[in-house]
Parts: sequence; structure tokens; C-alpha cells
Amino acid sequence: MIESTMVSRVSLVVRTLDVWTGLPASGSALRVKLRENDRIKPLRTSDGGWAFMDLKGEACEVTVESDVYLFCSRRIDLSELPAGSPVVDLFLLPGRRYSPAASATGIVRRLTDAEGRPLSGVEVVAYADGEQAARGRILDDEVPPGSMELRYLPAGATVKSGDLIAIRDKSGTAVERFRVYPYESEGQYRLRLDRPVEGRWKRHALLSPAAAAVSDSDGWIVLPFRGRMPAEGELRVETRDGERATEALWPLAGGKLSSLPAYAVREK
Repeated sequence: MIESTMVSRVSLVVRTLDVWTGLPASGSALRVKLRENDRIKPLRTSDGGWAFMDLKGEACEVTVESDVYLFCSRRIDLSELPAGSPVVDLFLLPGRRYSPAASATGIVRRLTDAEGRPLSGVEVVAYADGEQAARGRILDDEVPPGSMELRYLPAGATVKSGDLIAIRDKSGTAVERFRVYPYESEGQYRLRLDRPVEGRWKRHALLSPAAAAVSDSDGWIVLPFRGRMPAEGELRVETRDGERATEALWPLAGGKLSSLPAYAVREK
């Protein structure tokens, strides 16, 4: 008698993380699927992840739907993932139904056109202006293009895994944003970056807390900031509506979820 044994292979593990807290976003409210074939059901892992088995092809697109978080979609190249640990982190942005902690720092605002009509799908990125909110400074003499990590001197609130950080020069005109993963090596503080550096950064360049959002179908955004922030401060904000980009300064109050008046992205 010949027996056959089927061995399944873990092709991809998706970790859905709350961008505001950095903690796993899980529960029945999340629906994690493959866009190419939503009949393939992921298995739940012990740490709250989603494991896809025996996927064919070199790439796939994962989608995440939720009543609490905004829709998320990511194209993933499976061939680039480590065979022993094919893990991808997806950071989920909060929607209007999200209930933040009482001490959370953030902004709720509606984006409109010049006539006051809500605009959906507007991308918003922001970072704290000034040195008071800074998380530290670059310690390397130079961080050249292509770098995937850097040394830094901490300051203020602790940088946590998955934080969105803006590297900027003294004038604030040159900015790059990264999701970072801190670690220590030989007594030095280091940050792994989620993508290669594009610019060339010098020692003492500022590391500022940043946030990103996308306006929902009714024009609302929720900008979530992690960690301690100053009681009063300003944000440098860029909104991008298709090919149109605008820049502005918005107020920010640490430890509060501030509801600001509607903001017209498109001018008359």
C-alpha cells in the first residue's frame, strides 16, 4: 500500500497592525483577502496574523477591509520575501468609526473643494514642525542614497517599531518619510528603514514624528500621531489631490484628538 503525504507551505504571512498604536489589528471586523482569488482563505496565526498557504506565482495583491479602518491594498512580490519568514506588515489607517485612546494625539478634518464639496481619496502627509517634538537627530556623518538604516541620537519620546518618521534638514525644505524599526547594536541606537534613502543626509538632520491619511468617501481624514507630542505645536502638511499638491501649516495639540474646520484643498 502506497501512502501519499501532502505538505503545505506557508507562502505569505500578513500582519495587520494599527498605525496609531502599533498593536495587532485583529478580530472579526477585518477581512483579509487576495484580490486575484478571494476564495483562498488565510489561516490565523498565534500572534494574530494571516497565513496564506501554497500560493502560486511570484506576486499577489492583498486587500484588507474593515468597518473601523480604511481600505488597504498592497501588491507583494513573493519572490523577494525570506523563505523562512515570509512576513509582511500592513499598517491600517483609522477611519471615522475608530475610537482612539483618551490620550491619543491626532487631527480630524474634512477636506473639500472650493465650493465646500467633500473630496475623497486625497492623500495627506504631515510632520511636526520645530525641534520640541523631534525624536532625535542623525548621528552618522552622512547617510547616502540607497541606505537602508542609520545611526541616531534619541531625543524626546521613544521611537517605536513601525513609527512614521520624517527626516528633514534645518530649513525644512528637504524631507523624506520612512516607517522605521529601531534597534541597538554595540551600544548605539539605529533605525532600519522601510525603503532606501533617496537623498543625502548629513549629521544632525532632524527626525520628526509624521503621520499620513487618505480622505474617505465623505472627505474626512484622521491623522494619527504616535507617542508623546508637545501640548502646542504646528504641523507641516502636504495634501495631494491627483496631480495637484498644496502645503500648509496646521495646529496640533498633544494628547488630544482635535477636530479642525473644513479645509479647502482646491481653490477657486
